[in-house]
Amino acid sequence: MFNIRPLRIEDVDRVGALFRELTDTPINFQAEKLINNPTVFCRVMESEGGVIGFASLTTYLVPTKGIVGRIEDVIINKPYQGRGLGRKMMEDLIEIAKKEKLGYLNLTTNSSRVVARNLYESVGFQIAQTDLFWLKL
Repeated sequence: MFNIRPLRIEDVDRVGALFRELTDTPINFQAEKLINNPTVFCRVMESEGGVIGFASLTTYLVPTKGIVGRIEDVIINKPYQGRGLGRKMMEDLIEIAKKEKLGYLNLTTNSSRVVARNLYESVGFQIAQTDLFWLKL
């Protein structure tokens, strides 16, 4: 049985382990700030009391689009991948976005992540014809 619920402070170590599966880059996981921020929805998936997945939705106001959401860090523990659990996490975030009356959802993924790209397209996301620019401060 799999359950999706909000992130709790006691999940920090296990979620950190999930992030290490996704990237070798050091992370800046500030769980308390995320949990206490009303514009951020961090979700964990658990199985038999253990955290096996994580995903987040951040909302923000865009002058030309209204309230927009951005999905980040959809992670399912490797032994649980291929069971449709990533889809369940995405569907959960989409439902939150609808309840929050968001106008748009966006996300980015590396072009080499074929399985993730297929998942995002299968739940309705479309590939934008734009390039992402970013600046590290």
